[in-house]
Amino acid sequence: MIVGYCAVLGTDPPEHFSGIEAFIDVRLTPDRDSEEFLAWTRGVRQILDAVHVTGPYDYLLRIRTADTAALDRLLRLLKREGGAAQTQTRLALRPSAD
Repeated sequence: MIVGYCAVLGTDPPEHFSGIEAFIDVRLTPDRDSEEFLAWTRGVRQILDAVHVTGPYDYLLRIRTADTAALDRLLRLLKREGGAAQTQTRLALRPSAD
């Protein structure tokens, strides 16, 4: 007898994920409000997480894109609409072990 069922949705990549996962350091332009930037990131589906950090950059983003062309588009979007003055990208070579 089946009593019920549920769907489990998550942001973790499936085992067969073949895209790019990366971390992007973002320094905002002087006129960009930090809280506005954080709210803006929530509307960009490729941005999985955004944290306000100390140091030379303002935010660290964890992102996922299909390929390098999509990563390039995201970086351009960050500068054009997000208010990023400077970015630095690091690619994840393999997922963390759970």
